[in-house]
Amino acid sequence: MLQKRRLKKERSKYRIKTLLILLICLSLLIVITEYLYLNFSFGRTTFISPIGKVSKSQVASLENALDKKNISFASANVNSDGSFTVELRDGGELILSSKKDLENQLSSLQLILSRLTIEGKKLKKLDFRYDNPVVSF
Repeated sequence: MLQKRRLKKERSKYRIKTLLILLICLSLLIVITEYLYLNFSFGRTTFISPIGKVSKSQVASLENALDKKNISFASANVNSDGSFTVELRDGGELILSSKKDLENQLSSLQLILSRLTIEGKKLKKLDFRYDNPVVSF
């Protein structure tokens, strides 16, 4: 008799757990379905990455800073490691670190470019990601 009562209690607990799991799965399915429905009904068929928005704003601020410092450039991009690659109009390439102060890097860039112009050397690549800038001719 005791065993039958225990079995009934265990079965009822098992049924409650099963019902709860079923409800959770069903609610997740409804949420995902609604999310996809809203995305498709408003014309967005892909997921939007917040990284893309941040990168575009970072590139725009970099381009503004380059313009303020009167540094002529052809293009600016964000690399996968978060650093910036800038193609200069005279053919040189810059790699700027996003972990360091941008203003300090651009001030150093101006100084280096002016010295290279005075010495008559042409810059091939300049990398600011390290402690000291790495210059390639």
